[in-house]
Amino acid sequence: MLKARIKRALPGFTLDIDLSLDRELMTILGQSGSGKTMTLACIAGLARPDEGRIELGGKVLFDSEAGINLPPQKRRVGFVFQDYALFPHMTVADNVAYSIHGLPSAEVKEKVSRLLGLMNVSPLADRYPRQLSGGQQQRVAIARALAPDPDILLLDEPFSALDTQLRERLEMELLELQREYRCSMLMVTHDLAEGYKLASRVAVYHAGRIEQCDLRERVFFAPLNRTVARLTGVRNIMVGAVTRFEPDHVWIHVRAWDSEIKCVLPPDMRLEVGQQAAVGIRPEYVELTDGCGENVFSARSLQVVRGISAVSYRFQLDCDREAAHLVSASIPAPGAFCAKTGESCRVHLPAAHLIVIPE
Repeated sequence: MLKARIKRALPGFTLDIDLSLDRELMTILGQSGSGKTMTLACIAGLARPDEGRIELGGKVLFDSEAGINLPPQKRRVGFVFQDYALFPHMTVADNVAYSIHGLPSAEVKEKVSRLLGLMNVSPLADRYPRQLSGGQQQRVAIARALAPDPDILLLDEPFSALDTQLRERLEMELLELQREYRCSMLMVTHDLAEGYKLASRVAVYHAGRIEQCDLRERVFFAPLNRTVARLTGVRNIMVGAVTRFEPDHVWIHVRAWDSEIKCVLPPDMRLEVGQQAAVGIRPEYVELTDGCGENVFSARSLQVVRGISAVSYRFQLDCDREAAHLVSASIPAPGAFCAKTGESCRVHLPAAHLIVIPE
């Protein structure tokens, strides 16, 4: 189990986080420069916190008060770098064997062979990094990180430079790897879909602090504040106040629209009439409709962009005369009947997909 309290001054802000994980895959999401990679570097011993304590598997790796700061090679931490960082003058087999210490050469050779087989790169054992594709280098980098039997595997945007198909294949292989090894994995990513798909838990960083760390479903569908909502892809956020309640539902008056909107009330959320609250919805949950009813608004399309399987829109509701809250939508092509910029339509915001964010 990893327990990490890290405080370190960075340009413009101070990294100040407290996180823990145990035999699970956690992803760290956040904007560039929010302290994500520095967290991994401090855990691995590649950077020294100004204050804090890092404990892994019951062993103290760093403690500022006790004066403990173990070097990287004594931390049982595997690190997969964004640029793979393979040694260019070593073969694939030598790269993987580099971090294996204290074993007879026959056992080292057997272990390297097993890891190369696990990562499907056995035929490449005698090649050099320059002779490998990006996906092959990534597999070798993971094999090298696993070679010393680490207690935790740290991954810094490991698939960012790969094409979509290869990335998806390696994501599935990483999940299988986590199931087989049952080790802790901490991965930095900018890809929201990747962060949700791979992780059981998600930590959202903003300016050096963890805004929310929880099960992925709670982080993505019950964000604690507007910052978390935006960083997890909720592009439509409307500010308002609670006006009334119904069984399992709450009505919120959106000021910019001078209209009420009906939302499902989360069972563990306590709200009061008059309380300030924001309402959010992801673009993929916005619908077009021919009918009328609750949460249906007349609108005009400001932008229409056709994709392969969905159409992206920007809508201005007719009640939003100052364009304070434009609505972004990503609608599957069969239901995207509003085809032209400037065309009038009706937009439906389903109550079940609206996210209530108390202020």
